[in-house]
Amino acid sequence: MNQTIILTILWTASIGDVAEAGYSSAAVAGDRVYITGNFEGGSTIFCLNAADGKPIWIYRNGSAWTDMFSGTRGTPIIDGDFLYDESPFGELVCLESATGKRIWRRNLLDDYATPNLLYGRCGSFLIEGDHLLIQLGGDRGSMLCLDKKTGETEWIGKSTGHPAGYGKPILFEHEGIPLFAAMDAKGLFAVNRRTGKLLFHVRHPARLDENLVTPIYHDGKIFITNGAGSDSKLLKLSVEGDTVSAEEVWTNHFLSNSSQGVVLREGLIYGTTNKRGSGFACIRWEDGSDVFLDRNIVRGSFDIAEDMFFILTEFGEVVVAKPSEQNFDIFARLELLGGEGGQAYAHPIVRGNRMYARIGQVLYCIEWEQSRNF
Repeated sequence: MNQTIILTILWTASIGDVAEAGYSSAAVAGDRVYITGNFEGGSTIFCLNAADGKPIWIYRNGSAWTDMFSGTRGTPIIDGDFLYDESPFGELVCLESATGKRIWRRNLLDDYATPNLLYGRCGSFLIEGDHLLIQLGGDRGSMLCLDKKTGETEWIGKSTGHPAGYGKPILFEHEGIPLFAAMDAKGLFAVNRRTGKLLFHVRHPARLDENLVTPIYHDGKIFITNGAGSDSKLLKLSVEGDTVSAEEVWTNHFLSNSSQGVVLREGLIYGTTNKRGSGFACIRWEDGSDVFLDRNIVRGSFDIAEDMFFILTEFGEVVVAKPSEQNFDIFARLELLGGEGGQAYAHPIVRGNRMYARIGQVLYCIEWEQSRNF
């Protein structure tokens, strides 16, 4: 019995008026899809009907980013009846998700005297309980904790002395200590997310400070990588009192991921790499040894559903595949005709039997279904 995946484009939506602009992903909640894009000179939030992609409401969240890699970056966060979004210029808003009505706003650059980044802020933050947790960066502090209901400052974590990174932070507990960890411009740092205490900073620099990839925490260890002049590392955490330190376990020179993300599954780390030619790499969590490099799939970001990787390559192709011992078994390919110019850097999202993939100012809603041939 052979398995194939059938991919069908259900609808497309225009989410901006600049063809090459846009790197933020979709957020899906119920029967609505939320995404951002440059539109009429603004960094705009679009609320779309998930059935047909038609707009329900739009909200202009400050000026559009038109400098290097023009377009929006961060993906909106949906939390119950509310939406949170940060523009590339640090404009942070809380809106009613149903109507787009603004509840509160802050500007992180102005309110906290924080310098902007070369490519603009990416608005990667997390919600825990009543708290909005944000990587701040700069001399003012490493991490910012806001009251999500009011936007008021609760506390600021001690500065690492470095600008913020571009990737998403992670939350986890290690030996009873609650941690917030993220990649800043020069490496990995962790803060006690109850007290704001800076616990450690491990150098892992990248060309042009392009630390873009979200770390992975598992079993007392953290995996970090970047694809701009650096390699991959596994760090072991140790606790003494209320202090946490991180020590290198191994370094891998094979997996060097730029911005497409990595995932840990059954003791193996998967992600695309810039080393030894473009392709999907697999290494072992335990010792960092190489497993395989599959050049049949070029670099791309992905989401996972039912043990399958739904990949959007940088050149606008959707690939559905499943890893085997020495490569990926490919079940489907679909070429997309997206916005003119630019490459597809936005991460795809799979919800149920639908995949949402962005290229430039176009959002694709793609239905997938399994077909078994006997």
